[in-house]
Amino acid sequence: MPIAPKKLVSKQRARSQADKDVRRTQLIEAATRLFAHASFEAVTIARVAEAAGVAKGTAYIYFATKEALFLELVRAELTQWLAGLTLKLKRLRSTQPARAVPAAMARSLAERPVLRRLLVLLHTVIEPNIDEASARNFKLFLRDLLAEAGAAIAHRIPGLRHEDAMTLVLQTHALVISITQLADPPPVIARVIAADASLQSMCLDFEPFLADTLRTLVRGTLGKM
Repeated sequence: MPIAPKKLVSKQRARSQADKDVRRTQLIEAATRLFAHASFEAVTIARVAEAAGVAKGTAYIYFATKEALFLELVRAELTQWLAGLTLKLKRLRSTQPARAVPAAMARSLAERPVLRRLLVLLHTVIEPNIDEASARNFKLFLRDLLAEAGAAIAHRIPGLRHEDAMTLVLQTHALVISITQLADPPPVIARVIAADASLQSMCLDFEPFLADTLRTLVRGTLGKM
């Protein structure tokens, strides 16, 4: 039986802007797939280039450093998260929005483990190693995302002002980083907790813990008005 020839992957340099956009997207998607199953350290530009079907040198044309690439992963994941959250809030039907909205927010983040892991790395690993222009563009992106997310949340919780909803999103950002690390500890910590019944209270379930904390924050904010 004849052996089918291997599929050749084109490694030609993209010429048009549309081709460049496609190549850039391919690299981001390849990096996301790799990071979903490996550590930040294990995901190299060379591995990403191979997974995307391009030469390593081509990958460096689009992303000078791994941190620059991962910053785009954060941007892509946050954009998809906001779209998903907005859709959940539009479909929300509840007589207790101060409870239902935090639950929807927690669910939207529980569904995105890659985003949660990226946020843990964002301020300590990724941002310190990017150039100033990239940092400014990213912060402007975050500003706009914060305003849009805040508007969607404020619209669904009567009495919650837009600026307070934006603060809630920032609080959520901080909570995701800390709860992710507590809910998914290093193996040595997981073993210690599992072996000692008196430490079980330190074992957190990400989604319900985040939802309960957000409800408390919403109640506190509404109570001050």
